[in-house]
Amino acid sequence: MAVNADWGRDGWAVGPGEGELIELGGPHRPEIIVRGKEVGGALGVFVFHHDVIAENPPHAHHGFMKIAYVLEGEYHFRVGDAEFSGGPGTTVVVPQGSYHTFVTPTGGKLLFVSAPAGNEELFEEIGRLGPDPSAEQLAAIDERFATTHLTADEDR
Repeated sequence: MAVNADWGRDGWAVGPGEGELIELGGPHRPEIIVRGKEVGGALGVFVFHHDVIAENPPHAHHGFMKIAYVLEGEYHFRVGDAEFSGGPGTTVVVPQGSYHTFVTPTGGKLLFVSAPAGNEELFEEIGRLGPDPSAEQLAAIDERFATTHLTADEDR
């Protein structure tokens, strides 16, 4: 990237469908738009393409927070004890370390921004494991990215 003393560093644009689509073998298909390594680790951005999701186990990311913005479809979110529902234009804030989940009866698309970066890298690593990762492989990724899951007993 060029640097102009008056204007600063050059930015860039990612057009529709120009991100890297990661196949995870399920209803979640992240399309990586901005990687943390491209912006000094400040944030990561991806679009989640979803089929209908009736169940989605709650989890928490202890190394970053994220914002979800509904692009298409209807979604139902739970973050901590708060619950939200909404369609296109709805924004949901997920604080660092808060357990969260969402479902969608319609399928759709969510834009996620995580800060600092990390969520997009987690999905890249899962994608590299192929369609049938082992529980041990997934647990190692969760540990590396400080992600925890609630057990059925902990989820009200």
